[in-house]
Amino acid sequence: MEQREARLIVEEEKEETAPNEQLLPRRKTKRVASLDIFRGLTVAVMILVDDAGGEWPMISHAPWTGCNLADFVMPFFLFIVGMAIALALKRIPDRLVSIKKVIIRTIKLVLWGLILQGGYSHAPDKLTYGVDMKHIRWFGILQRIALAYAVVSLLEISTKKAQTKDIAPGGWSIYTLYSWHWIAGACILVAYFSVLYGTYVPDWKYTVHNKDSPDYGKDFIVVCGARGRLDPPCNAVGYVDREVLGINHIYQRPAWKRSELNSSYPHDNHWGAFWTHSHTPEGPLG
Repeated sequence: MEQREARLIVEEEKEETAPNEQLLPRRKTKRVASLDIFRGLTVAVMILVDDAGGEWPMISHAPWTGCNLADFVMPFFLFIVGMAIALALKRIPDRLVSIKKVIIRTIKLVLWGLILQGGYSHAPDKLTYGVDMKHIRWFGILQRIALAYAVVSLLEISTKKAQTKDIAPGGWSIYTLYSWHWIAGACILVAYFSVLYGTYVPDWKYTVHNKDSPDYGKDFIVVCGARGRLDPPCNAVGYVDREVLGINHIYQRPAWKRSELNSSYPHDNHWGAFWTHSHTPEGPLG
């Protein structure tokens, strides 16, 4: 699944540099070798953790706290997309054309994300297709990349004129030249941590929808009534996911089902406690 998503990202990046009558005169495009190499290494790591993560849990996603090899793949792709934004948009002098391309690409990423991870394809070994709208997964990897891409691209487009001055010698030039980027990033971090530690998470009800579970159809009350907690059932991120997306529309097999707190079953267990579906790893707050 992630391999197909990586190919889509690479193809979309190529579209950014495609010739257009409103672009600057076409010149032979020089590839950024370091970015290409980094992209290739990231794809290699993605294939490794996808194929071997089930046998070697130490390279698969960390269940909750911690960081394993698989946890670097998503941030690496976001870094690659961010670098490609600056390289691609500088070739488009017309702001409206840039905004149009960003909107179109964002919509494409969201649609492909819904098709690949929304539940349309039921399983690699099944020939059945179709989405149950009661349980469609609204947020996935490509949707999260689309959200980050749209925000960063629009910021880059709106501040392009402020970057025309030459970089002055000295260590502070990177801050003065991209001051609005730093301000926007700081505001996003402040807002994120304010929600994470300041949101009150009330008690909530969970209904087991897994038909393979012995508790199928049963309702459970998760006792929280607190703010600032970072454990799976009572953190603010999960609360926002449940309120915005709906508990039936979030990821059903998160990695934290393998945590010691949740289950003593082996790595490939998909049962776990009833609160393991508390939020999705690529939701609005992630």
